[in-house]
Amino acid sequence: MTRGRRGFTLIELLIVTVLGSLVVLASIQVLLVNRRVYTAQAATISGQQTTRMGIEILFAELREVSASGGDILEMSADSLRVRLMRKFSIVCATDFSTPPSVTVIRDFLLNNGDTLYIMGGTNRFAQSDSVFIFADNRENTMNDDVWIGAEISLVDPTVTCPQDGDPALKLEFNGQGALFAADSVGVGAAVRSFEKFTFGTTTMNGDVYLARRDTASYVPMTGPLAPTDGLAFVYRDAMGNVTNVETDVAQIEVTLRTGSGVLNSLGRMVQDSVQVWIHTRN
Repeated sequence: MTRGRRGFTLIELLIVTVLGSLVVLASIQVLLVNRRVYTAQAATISGQQTTRMGIEILFAELREVSASGGDILEMSADSLRVRLMRKFSIVCATDFSTPPSVTVIRDFLLNNGDTLYIMGGTNRFAQSDSVFIFADNRENTMNDDVWIGAEISLVDPTVTCPQDGDPALKLEFNGQGALFAADSVGVGAAVRSFEKFTFGTTTMNGDVYLARRDTASYVPMTGPLAPTDGLAFVYRDAMGNVTNVETDVAQIEVTLRTGSGVLNSLGRMVQDSVQVWIHTRN
């Protein structure tokens, strides 16, 4: 039998236990700190992505607005209603008898046999579409150029362009002959249609989102935003002065703000904001 073998004393066990507890507590503290840092960084990145996505959406939509052309319908500090171009084509033939009509390019037939669809599917002009047709009037004078606003009464998809036989659409405007003059709309004129949209905010699951609606309810596009001042519009004229006249708007100042319940390392709420100036098409 082996004699003299000693075990751990109570004091030694207590020391090991205390030291081990300190190491575990320190490890837990590091994990908690790392978790808070990761959560704050994730909230920061999410906020930055939200604001930048929202600005990209608004910039892409609003830069085509013509305030002087009547595209701004209603405007306030937190919402904006506009009409936006959704379909586009080019006139390849005109007929100003009764009813007046213009024939626009539907598809391009390429030399290799392929077809380039410029008005495919739901992108085609349809009956009851509101359209603008560019009237050049006198070619050497820009001051008399206008956009004629009309409503399509009938669409004939069986026609072709007389120049090259490309598939086309014949757009008729029954009862609207007074809008057209034989020398105002010519071959090569642009034709565009529009839809009316409102940009604002909506609430979903308790969070505020940048949203857009036509005639129905708002559809969220990006978010969440700050609950009280997440979206703000300021309207300025060509001189940079604030204006409340729709046709005078030359710049739209847009501010998007995000907010979250996450605290950063300074104990402040994680948030982000972006402010841009969008110049309208006047």
